[in-house]
Amino acid sequence: MRVMIKIKFNLQKTAVGGLLFLVSHQALCSVGELRVKHIDVPAYNLISDTLVGMSTPSSGKRNDFVLQLVCDLARGDKNQQEVNAVLQHNHIDVQSIPAKGSMSSLLINGDKADQASTCAAYIATSLFNSSDNAALFDKSKTESGKDELTLNQPRFAREMKVRMSLAQATANLYAVIATNLPNNNELSFSDYQQSVASSVYHYAPEYLKLIQKLYASDKATYTPVTVTSSVTSISDNQGRELEITPQSIKFKSKGVVWLGEGKILGKEYFIPVKIIDSPVANKPKTSKKTNK
Repeated sequence: MRVMIKIKFNLQKTAVGGLLFLVSHQALCSVGELRVKHIDVPAYNLISDTLVGMSTPSSGKRNDFVLQLVCDLARGDKNQQEVNAVLQHNHIDVQSIPAKGSMSSLLINGDKADQASTCAAYIATSLFNSSDNAALFDKSKTESGKDELTLNQPRFAREMKVRMSLAQATANLYAVIATNLPNNNELSFSDYQQSVASSVYHYAPEYLKLIQKLYASDKATYTPVTVTSSVTSISDNQGRELEITPQSIKFKSKGVVWLGEGKILGKEYFIPVKIIDSPVANKPKTSKKTNK
């Protein structure tokens, strides 16, 4: 028996979400003669929007401090006593945290499944955040007194190993979600988001393990293509390429896009989303004019 997990998350009206809202609002104004009541939407955007919503509180601003602690619990890097100690050290009263209804609740309620799914969403969407590469560079002074930045190769190699493992595991996460999406033109965007959230809920522990496994087994040598304060473009000796900019991410393996540009493991997935609820109206009967 398949159990449907009802997961609450904050819907972010990003590119696709906002577009659907606009289209459906306009369509409902005059739909009587429309035959098609759904539109095909890229699953890539649906998944990305949902993951952002799962890791974002209702305030709309993510708390990295809280989410990193949630991940520590989900991965077993810290136990409850250690997390409580961190909270107290940061002048946070553990007793004041509600057991439900807040992202912080995951720090004290012991819900391992929710901790894992929230952590998975947080880690996956961290790829889409603008890269801050300042820590990868050493700063020194030239003879003229100007600041000069030099890429620190050991730090660069360690950080790229993390990002590449994360990109590869996240491509798998997207593929698992996309292949488990229903294909039903009677479902709304929010219905599909619940399906995404359910897949993440069930797959999250495997996703977190996969990241660690990929990191531990990675023996690649990384070459910087373009590395600036906000842009990362690298390649390795195993045929993989990763590009992260403030606008997008693209992960390629042997020339095939595994994540990015709307593709998941080299394939584009689309889902039929219902945007019109009202039934087709019957044409009004026209009365025949009679000659008098």
